[in-house]
Amino acid sequence: MFNGDAFPARVDKTDVRHVETLTGALRALDYEYGGGACRDACVALLNWATPLLDAGSSGRVLHRLQVAIADLHNLAGWASFDMGLLQSAHLHFGRAMALARESGNSALEANIHYRMGRVHLHYELPEDALSCFRHGLPLAQSSGSTLAVSILHANEAWAFAKMGAEKQALRQFARAQEEFDRAETEDAPPWARFFDLADLISIGGMVHTELARTCDVKYARTAIPLLTRAISSAGGDASRSQSFRLAALAVNYLVQNEPEQAREIGEQAIEVSGPIRSIRTRDRMRPLKQETDRLRGNEAADELSASLRTFMSASRGAA
Repeated sequence: MFNGDAFPARVDKTDVRHVETLTGALRALDYEYGGGACRDACVALLNWATPLLDAGSSGRVLHRLQVAIADLHNLAGWASFDMGLLQSAHLHFGRAMALARESGNSALEANIHYRMGRVHLHYELPEDALSCFRHGLPLAQSSGSTLAVSILHANEAWAFAKMGAEKQALRQFARAQEEFDRAETEDAPPWARFFDLADLISIGGMVHTELARTCDVKYARTAIPLLTRAISSAGGDASRSQSFRLAALAVNYLVQNEPEQAREIGEQAIEVSGPIRSIRTRDRMRPLKQETDRLRGNEAADELSASLRTFMSASRGAA
């Protein structure tokens, strides 16, 4: 992958661009096919790139290299998390944070806090997730990136919704929308470009889905159009995200006691998830499985439950 390049005597911007370009390609693989599609390559690239930090380089090149390798560690941490390798994820996030701080890139630091928070959120630790998001906010604000602020507020809303804190969840999501409307997404750094309108709407749908389960079933009525819009807006890209959205959409139909509709959408979620190398696609089916089991005895719910059981028990929950 790296052509067996000899270690350069002096690092220049071509070497840094090499790391940045490959990281971008690996991030695209992660986004579409899951962490298992890129994690090993991330580690291999880190093994090649990290020694460059100790090679001779100008101050400007060194700064850009620090950011590039911090971003690569950030991606390696995310891919590790996606595969359920938590020790590795925390190790990479820690190294990413150290390099981001050393380089003075507060926008990247904020993004690392966001990703660490998402790990906690995934494992149903919303208070810990909220702490990470709150640590990231002043960094995002000091960086001047309204997009980074929007990302953190949106995820704060998700954490509050998991906690059943209805008013706080809705307030923080409204703040996320306000910041997103002011953001210049075209100039977003590579680690934040994923957060487009479809992703914002999607998190809104997740917030309302959680509120439907923790506060009031009425939120299923607002979650459904949000998730439907996010699914249609994203088109055929980002299969992993579409899997998550479809699973959440099916949950809302079950909350509303519409198992036939849920079965159709839930089967789509399973089909989309098939080629994705990600533990999270399996984990994110758990609320859907819980809701199908709640309606045990209904033919459509039982059929979807059986399909979910097969998918979730498959090796690593992915092809």
